[in-house]
Amino acid sequence: MRKRYRLLAGLLLSLIGIIWVCFLVLHEPDDSASKEIQDTFTSQLMEAKQKVENEAKKQAEKPTPEPTSTPEPTADPEPTDTEATPTPTPLVAPEYIKFDYIVANITDKMNVREGAGQNKKVVGTLPADGYGKVIERGNEWFKIKSGDVTGYVSTQYILKDTDAVKKIRELGALKIKVTGNDVNVRKEPNTTCEVRLQAKAGTKYDYYPEYSTQLFYAVMIDGEISYVSTSYAEVDISLKTAYK
Repeated sequence: MRKRYRLLAGLLLSLIGIIWVCFLVLHEPDDSASKEIQDTFTSQLMEAKQKVENEAKKQAEKPTPEPTSTPEPTADPEPTDTEATPTPTPLVAPEYIKFDYIVANITDKMNVREGAGQNKKVVGTLPADGYGKVIERGNEWFKIKSGDVTGYVSTQYILKDTDAVKKIRELGALKIKVTGNDVNVRKEPNTTCEVRLQAKAGTKYDYYPEYSTQLFYAVMIDGEISYVSTSYAEVDISLKTAYK
């Protein structure tokens, strides 16, 4: 911008000088020399005027640059002192639980027979609220092992699966017993997760088959579900068994 003003100022000064010289010449006596000088300066005056007009035209045609806005700096987010702790997904118990044990749903006692039928030989007796481990399932008869007795019981007189779990839990008899020494009790049913504690042989915990897997028993410790390997623990049901 300053360079443009200096150029215009120089041209104007030149123009004024030429006009002044022309003024002096025009007031000289009218002879041929003066006439020649007058014509020369008149030509220079016209040429200087044309340069000034051309320069002004060029300056007018130049686009005026738009001012560029400087973006405001964006503030960096403030660091947080603590990371957000993910909320654990609550366990949801299934409506149906397949359970490997039955409970005698009678007021006195029931027969354990040699085969699946009312005409089969009685090989044992199962008392009320007695239990047995399921060996074979059927629509009308289950084959079980209870204590030293192995035989068949009618499905009319037993509680099975979800109903059996509820009954045994009501009786406070559904436990898992640790069979190894310093067995890891874990937060999840795998061997790579965090270990909550180590349990001694003979330690018993409340058993939750609805959350268990093929390789881990689910147990309750201090109000939290934890897991024990099935290789180092066993189901412990403290109810009566069949007798001969």
